[in-house]
Amino acid sequence: MPSSDDQRERALAYLRDEFGVEELPGRLVRRGEDWWLTTAPEPPQGVRVHSLGVRLLRGQERGLKPTSFGLMLLGPCITKGRVELTREELLGLLLGRTLRKEGLPTGYVALSLCGEVVGCGHVKGGVLRCQIPRGRRQELLIALQAELRAGV
Repeated sequence: MPSSDDQRERALAYLRDEFGVEELPGRLVRRGEDWWLTTAPEPPQGVRVHSLGVRLLRGQERGLKPTSFGLMLLGPCITKGRVELTREELLGLLLGRTLRKEGLPTGYVALSLCGEVVGCGHVKGGVLRCQIPRGRRQELLIALQAELRAGV
């Protein structure tokens, strides 16, 4: 079984290789299979803590999956694996549609609108699907639809 230092290096290498993130604005803490980004000090021994910051990566059978909020937090640091979308493309993804677009990288990607990361997507076979949680999708849909009505 790999040591926790090896696992941390694997998580850091994943962020560097897939998203170009060279430096984190905090430290990585592993809780179960997930990696959290925090600036908090270590909790005292024997104290149960539900969360330590922002869940950055989820451990899954197939490997690591970035969270939408984690990618949003790392947005300014993300130089790879970023897919810039138009408002109409993002609206379609939020409504559950898929998107075919030239030059999409395979795997998890950071979805971006006007240079701002808004969440996580996944590309397989040249098809992009939204991986943003349902509640966040609803928030983004409301904002996008209001902008489109206002002609922004």
